[in-house]
Amino acid sequence: MSKFLHRLFISILSVVIFSALIAGFQYHFSDVGQLGFGMLLGIYVFYTAPVFILGGIPASYAVDALLKKDKKELATKLQTYLRSTMMYGIAGIVVAMTYSAITSLANGQYFFTMMESISSIFIGLAAALVYYHINLLLQINWEKLKEQHRQQEQANQTY
Repeated sequence: MSKFLHRLFISILSVVIFSALIAGFQYHFSDVGQLGFGMLLGIYVFYTAPVFILGGIPASYAVDALLKKDKKELATKLQTYLRSTMMYGIAGIVVAMTYSAITSLANGQYFFTMMESISSIFIGLAAALVYYHINLLLQINWEKLKEQHRQQEQANQTY
């Protein structure tokens, strides 16, 4: 599968999971009596899909290019994970703040309140972390892991 289609698939999966998390949080902790979970999910998918696809895919290309250029051979897996998580988090914040700025300007608002800025930062960070971790999960070679597990069980049975 091409890199773009892979990232598009990850973005669509991230949209659904991220929107379900936000809709579930709002449904359980806010007073949205007439709106059900499905309606909230639909609303959030409608608003987050363009951001993930139009902002997230180019941001993931940029982050991966920076990470490839900055690859250190002596870095441990934990250091690589933390560096990647930080870079994706920063990219998510930039995309979320850009989206907030565009929508604010479209509504005639030329400044951010502190609360809007903080919420955009947390939403962008959460969205980026969802995307990054789905990307990590889809990189796992499940068949290879199953084969290693079978071999390990066979080795344990022979003893």
